[in-house]
Amino acid sequence: MEKDTLYKFFAGLASDSEKIAIKSWLEEDAANQQVLLKERAFYDAIMLADEKLCIEETRPTSGFRILMKRSVKWAAVLLLAFISSYMLLEIQYRTSEAADNTVIVPAGQRVNLFLSDGTKVCLNSGSTFTYPSSFTNNIRNVSLDGEAYFEVAANEQKPFVVHTHICDVEVTGTKFNVEAYEDENSFSAALMEGKIKVRDNAEPSNTVRLNPAHKVNFAQGKMLVSDISDYDVYRWKEGLICFKDLGFVELMKRVEKYYGVKTFIENPSLPEHSFSGKFRVSDGIDNLLRVLQKEVGYTYTYSEDGNVIYIK
Repeated sequence: MEKDTLYKFFAGLASDSEKIAIKSWLEEDAANQQVLLKERAFYDAIMLADEKLCIEETRPTSGFRILMKRSVKWAAVLLLAFISSYMLLEIQYRTSEAADNTVIVPAGQRVNLFLSDGTKVCLNSGSTFTYPSSFTNNIRNVSLDGEAYFEVAANEQKPFVVHTHICDVEVTGTKFNVEAYEDENSFSAALMEGKIKVRDNAEPSNTVRLNPAHKVNFAQGKMLVSDISDYDVYRWKEGLICFKDLGFVELMKRVEKYYGVKTFIENPSLPEHSFSGKFRVSDGIDNLLRVLQKEVGYTYTYSEDGNVIYIK
């Protein structure tokens, strides 16, 4: 299926014959469903990004840019309904402007967007972010699985709440970073300006309030507050991987997150080493691995599909 046809469909510009062709294509092979989901996630990320900011390493075609400009009003919707029912999808698209938007950020990329209240959000690689088209309730609720930097528009009457799988973060207007990848079962929040309140979802009475230059980490059922000793780690929003005295195993976990690969460390001496440095994500994973090779001797190979790296 041509990508231009899929993009026209996502934008609500596909003809009836093109819609029927997409439906037939989906029914031909279950693998096509995954292709559709992947292209939809990419389309949503591009369409919702601020036009003044770029998405790393990916450039849409000029025709796609035209489609973006003509279809800004269309919000993201879940595509599982398409797989199960063509008619249900049509209904969802007609009502999508009132539904929540979901942005899924591919590996190695970042997405910047502005919410309806003026809040700026920068999403890191591998993140999923859900938010409403407009904040009509007394609380501005959004959901995050991944990492994001927020610059929340001030509104004392409408608190802004970031829901994650472990903790909720409540603010009225401030700048802060939240990292909460569900598959890693981790949570941390760092405050740059203003004040935030962090609440344990399992124990709502377990609450902490942060002041600027402080961060909180959730570990073993407790929230541990400490000073921010290194602001470079939050420069991911600039497309940088920054680390200081970080063990090789932990560093490879970051590599996996940023580049969407799996690493296997077969060299027993590597976990004993720690590293400090800064790398630009757009320079690629090979550049990072080769620079590290100069400090510690190892070799690495890829699997046939390129999704696994064996480090020896």
